[in-house]
Amino acid sequence: MFTILMPYKRHAFIVLVALLFFNSGLLAINRDSIDYSDRVYARNLKTVRLHPSDWESGYPVLNLDSDNVLLLNFDQIESGPEDYYYTVIHCTYDWKPSTLMFFEYADGFEENEIKDYEDSQSTLVQYTHCTLEIPNRDLQLTKSGNYLLVVYIKADDGDKIAFTRRFMVYEQIAEVTGRINPGVEKEYRNNYQKLDFTVSKKGLDLYDPAEQLKPVVIQNYEWNTVVCDFPFSFIDNDNVVYEWDDKILFNASNEYRYFNFNNLELNSERVEQIDFNKPYYHITLLKDKPEMFSPYRSVEDINGSYVVRTKRFANNDFPEIQAEYAIVKFSLEYNIPLNNADIYLYGDLTGYELNEDSKLTYNLETRCYEKLLFLKQGYYNYRYLLVDNDKTKKPDHSFFEGSHQQTQNDYLLFLYYREPGSSYDRLVNFTVFNSANN
Repeated sequence: MFTILMPYKRHAFIVLVALLFFNSGLLAINRDSIDYSDRVYARNLKTVRLHPSDWESGYPVLNLDSDNVLLLNFDQIESGPEDYYYTVIHCTYDWKPSTLMFFEYADGFEENEIKDYEDSQSTLVQYTHCTLEIPNRDLQLTKSGNYLLVVYIKADDGDKIAFTRRFMVYEQIAEVTGRINPGVEKEYRNNYQKLDFTVSKKGLDLYDPAEQLKPVVIQNYEWNTVVCDFPFSFIDNDNVVYEWDDKILFNASNEYRYFNFNNLELNSERVEQIDFNKPYYHITLLKDKPEMFSPYRSVEDINGSYVVRTKRFANNDFPEIQAEYAIVKFSLEYNIPLNNADIYLYGDLTGYELNEDSKLTYNLETRCYEKLLFLKQGYYNYRYLLVDNDKTKKPDHSFFEGSHQQTQNDYLLFLYYREPGSSYDRLVNFTVFNSANN
């Protein structure tokens, strides 16, 4: 005998079923234990990228109202392909898990398998290339804000996180204008840049702008440069103004260094030597020198990113599966080792992380700081960072690179808004300001 539910009871039943259904597939890993940053945990995964499908060096930012997609790529090196699964977690403006449940910010399934993968073609280093589009038919996002993509492997003793990647979904609701200006104070004037911007109140229900608006600014998608939780400097009936001498201030640094090894037969840009020592190609780059006292050099870099490219075949339309992996040697000339300081290779090629995998070691024979990285063929940006162990351990971008007010940098402004009665941070504006386009 069938039971007919009254409308209000039917609604409650549907909500209960949804809660049970979506929670049933949740990760066995506690959300509060996850590091909400870009991190690769599996040692056999390389070249993990999340970017717009039509722009390899673009930022992982998606317009909620568009048909655009983000493309995830990664390679599993020299082992049988694993079954990878993924989920997405909605986050607050400062990258903590939000209070929204999955069905409140997405349509589809909370847990999905990555099914698109392909073996490399005629490469000495065998790898499986995996791809995923976001959104897709199994997952559609319904809210703006910050998201953490979690890719994991199922195991008998629980889900094992393979890597995490941050991305942002925005609605272009608020109007923002701004420009990059040189530092005002004397000590900042020649080598610092600051962002001044104004938010229009139009379209926003603002009763307490200090609490409801949360602007976040980062330089070139380098999360260790993030500036947030700063107050507005002025407010009137129409606008909220953020103009400070010292609160939204960045070291301009220098243009990124670069090299290109898309050709394994001829030395490309900044490649000194190519050797094949079975089973790997070995690429030795030209030795770098400190640029602290060098004049500004105008170079069209890609702000720390890289693109995968190869010339191994006449048809080079599929570099994702045709590019070879090689061991690349970096050398930074310095007469004596620095005391109480660590030197790191920095850029998207090391995930912008300062850890043992990116730290250089000093070679007394060559009088160089050196590092070997296992990289896929392509064009790369990089720089050298110093971290003084006696002080705040804040990375110094200018010790080896110099710093120039003319440096072209992108400044990514994310404007988060908590509307009255809401329980999450909407991302209501995303704007990129370039220091050369004022």
